Amino acid sequence: MPSPEPPPDLPPPRASDIISPEALKDMNDVQFMLRDFRTRLGENPEGTNAEIMKEVMGRNRVQARLGPPEGQQLNEKGELLDRWGAPYFFHQLSMNEMEVRSSGPDGAMWSDDDIVVK
Repeated sequence: MPSPEPPPDLPPPRASDIISPEALKDMNDVQFMLRDFRTRLGENPEGTNAEIMKEVMGRNRVQARLGPPEGQQLNEKGELLDRWGAPYFFHQLSMNEMEVRSSGPDGAMWSDDDIVVK
């Protein structure tokens, strides 16, 4: 039996509503890296993507090396890259919460296909 057609008045899903399981895992791994940093140092790393990664990779007061997440890469500037090769955007919301944004498949930040986790 074929699947029923969606109602005609139902809008199509937006690109941001369709997140690949692999991209979601990558984002979660970044959040786990930041959680581990907070657990060891009591607060989020600060700065740009490259500055945050320097702290996460050992340039911190206890010299704890906590990243990058397995399978994720840094570019020549030391920035952590999403699966499409664009740098993540980190926005510290508080000492204990960090928003992480991937520009998604289109590579353009602040568009409908961005993937954001807090």
